[in-house]
Amino acid sequence: MKFEYGTRVYMIAVFSALASLLQLLEIFIILPIPFVKIGLANAIVLFFIARNEFLTAFCINIFRVFIGGFFSAKLFSLPFIFSLSGATLSFFVMLILFAVFRRTVSLVAVSSAGAVAFNLAQYYLFTYFFDSKFDYNITVSVIILLSLLPGILTGVIAEILNRQDIEIIKKPR
Repeated sequence: MKFEYGTRVYMIAVFSALASLLQLLEIFIILPIPFVKIGLANAIVLFFIARNEFLTAFCINIFRVFIGGFFSAKLFSLPFIFSLSGATLSFFVMLILFAVFRRTVSLVAVSSAGAVAFNLAQYYLFTYFFDSKFDYNITVSVIILLSLLPGILTGVIAEILNRQDIEIIKKPR
């Protein structure tokens, strides 16, 4: 399958819209554990990281947070700030892990590390804003465990996308 685009802006807009749609659809997926999300939108970000389109992946990641915040009516609120900080830290952890260990690490491991980074960023912001007195060791352990399953699922989806015959080519003018 070929995906042709005229400008990079067009490609970023299309895939940001797709990632935002996946993020918003996750609202309707009810998981047995509160505050845990699957993170399907990260599969698209991982797809572009695996294709060495790092700037495109970063733009899609940031735009989907803003679009998701707008359509969920949480733009510039605390949940939006938590999501933006988690998405940013998660992206840079995934990018560094992929760039340094490209040959030895799978997208599943990269996705799992990103999911853990996302949730840890949100936990640290929560403790900063609300000065909570949770037991650090237990809370972080639970956060890491709850991050791994969605991270693995998202990584598997990204691996499947990466193995498909999808060509992203610039349309000649």
